[in-house]
Amino acid sequence: MAKKEYYEILGIPKDATQDDIKKAYRKMAKKWHPDLQPENRSEAEKNFKEVSEAYEALSDPQKRAMYDRYGYVGDQMPPQYRTAQGQGGGTVFNDFFGGGFGGIGDIFDMFFGQSSGQTRQQKTAPHAKRGEDILYALSVELTDVAKGVEKEIEYERYSECESCKGTGAKDGTSFSSCIQCSGRGVVVQESHTIFGSISSTATCPRCGGKGKIINERCSDCSGNGKKRERKKIMVRVPAGAEDGLRLRVAGGGNSGSGGGQYGDLYVKVQVHPHASIKRQGNDLYSETEISYLEAILGTSVAVEGVDGFSKIKIPSGTQPGTTIRMKGKGIPDLRSGIKGDHFLRVRVTIPKRVTRKERKLLEQLSAASNEPIHTQGMETEEKV
Repeated sequence: MAKKEYYEILGIPKDATQDDIKKAYRKMAKKWHPDLQPENRSEAEKNFKEVSEAYEALSDPQKRAMYDRYGYVGDQMPPQYRTAQGQGGGTVFNDFFGGGFGGIGDIFDMFFGQSSGQTRQQKTAPHAKRGEDILYALSVELTDVAKGVEKEIEYERYSECESCKGTGAKDGTSFSSCIQCSGRGVVVQESHTIFGSISSTATCPRCGGKGKIINERCSDCSGNGKKRERKKIMVRVPAGAEDGLRLRVAGGGNSGSGGGQYGDLYVKVQVHPHASIKRQGNDLYSETEISYLEAILGTSVAVEGVDGFSKIKIPSGTQPGTTIRMKGKGIPDLRSGIKGDHFLRVRVTIPKRVTRKERKLLEQLSAASNEPIHTQGMETEEKV
């Protein structure tokens, strides 16, 4: 592999400062930018690539030192100069710490929380941003969660503009590579430490990390790459869902940017309270009212449940406050599907006044049951 003359490509001497390298790069990048050389685009692209490669190597102090020593950088180095990790070897840090310690990158990681290897990866990583999540409140009835229900919901979100394919540029093509970052979306920044100069990356201020500059904005989305839309989808609320349960619809949120994925839609289930049935976990509770005669003689009542009305037998002699258990008439468990129970509390109504006829019958009943009633001083009142 022939050695690439990076200093000659940028037109600078070997003792050039970092400021000299930056100035030379901007000059050469502008000269050979493909968009500025439409008549000789093929050669311009080739030269622009070499200029960017030279700048990337010489602007990084570590890469520049490696280039000055071996004449190659990274994977361009011949096999005899590479270590098992694929990088140029022979540094004093590797000699001291060996393979068990990751070399100079790990030394930096101890002090600054980021190794030089991570910095190199960030330079080439695409600037993709995931879209925002959306929260939607869905109100359902208690009877809906007893069996599960499918509901259609409609909400607003930002979707990718079809005209520009999310780029924000007219027809999706009216943009050029950012000159400042050479399309990488990041720029190199240097800081001075006790170990010398350390290069790190930051989002390019010119293109905002996109690596592209829009020449003409898309008229449909005004260059945002997104459009507001109303979306309808069907959501399945599972049987046993509780109030506050969140259902995730993957990709149902807002559009991302820079090729990023859509966010998610979270549907928050709000179970509307029932007029006569209370829920506690998977069990249901309600009340029914019967007369004192029905409590004595026994009766049957229609009880409303989540599955409709059921006829329940009230045995004779039922006492006020008695609770009757209706097994398996509750809400199914969200995970196991096993249904809870429905507990019916019986309220017995005692009349405040009785007619003469009713009183006479009650006195006869009292005598027959050998339970005398002391009525001295009590008055009766006829019903109107």
